[in-house]
Parts: sequence; C-alpha cells; structure tokens
Amino acid sequence: MAPPFVVSPANPITANTLVAGQWGPSYAVGPSPCAGLQVADVTLSSAQLLALLSTPVTLVPAPGVTGFMINPVGIIIRLIGGGAAYTDVGGAVQFNIGSASFALASNAIFLTTVSPNRAIQRIWNYSVATDTAGNPPTDDNAPLTISKVTNNFAAGTGTCHITVYYTIEPST
Repeated sequence: MAPPFVVSPANPITANTLVAGQWGPSYAVGPSPCAGLQVADVTLSSAQLLALLSTPVTLVPAPGVTGFMINPVGIIIRLIGGGAAYTDVGGAVQFNIGSASFALASNAIFLTTVSPNRAIQRIWNYSVATDTAGNPPTDDNAPLTISKVTNNFAAGTGTCHITVYYTIEPST
C-alpha cells in the first residue's frame, strides 16, 4: 500500500486542468476517465467579496477538455472578520457551473462581526443544481464560480477562504 499523499505548501494541489489523452494527475483516485477527488483553495479579498455581483470569482477553472464537467463534492467557506462586518442588502451568494447554480439559503456566513471572529460553513452533496440542456450542456467544460444573484454587499472588510472538493466527470 502506498503512503498517503502529502500536500507540500510549495506545490499545492489546486485547480488541475485536464489535458487531452491524460486522465488526471498521478495522485488522483477514481475510475477512468474521471480525474478523481481533487481540491482547490481560494482566498477572496474584501474587494472581491464586495464585487461578487459584477465580478464572479473562479474557484475551479474549466476542465480544459470538451466532454468533461466539474462535479463539486463539498465546499467549505471560512470567513475571517475584518474591521467592519459586511452589510447584506439582499440577493443570495451562489456557486455556478455554466447555467447550473446553487444558492446559499442564507448569507449569514458573510455577516460575521469584526475581527477576531470567524465563521465556517460546510456544503456537502452539491446535488440541487441542474444545467440547461444542449449539445453540449452549459456545464460542459465550464468553471466553478462564486457570485451574488443580486446586490453586492454594501460594506465590510475581511477575507474568505474557500476550499472545494471536486471530481472531473464525463458529460457524455
């Protein structure tokens, strides 16, 4: 049995892109042609959080090969409060892959009071999102992004560390 894979800070596992003819990195575990369980870590700045409506942030880039899609397994959101709590003026925070989207039931995670407070939210079984049919469907070779449905946060400071566990699956 091989020893467990250890992530080096100098060589993090994040946002892998498929290459035609290759089915994922050597450390990925899963049946071919999926690329196995992978992880992406992204830290959003206060400026990015305040502009989520107008400027969605890519959490996992598109697979890079037509015929494949991102399949989120779990998402962990960690908000670290800054000098001022965020003010929400409406509109859900959502995760998108093509036209498939999953909106948070509440934006409370982002309304954490000022430092040193922090909040953690876990989202498992990203199974409530359906894409728009097509040939190919809209989530084929599309990135996973985070955005706001309506209205940016009005004010606030702090950062948000998001970890996404995902697989790359065939869309055919």
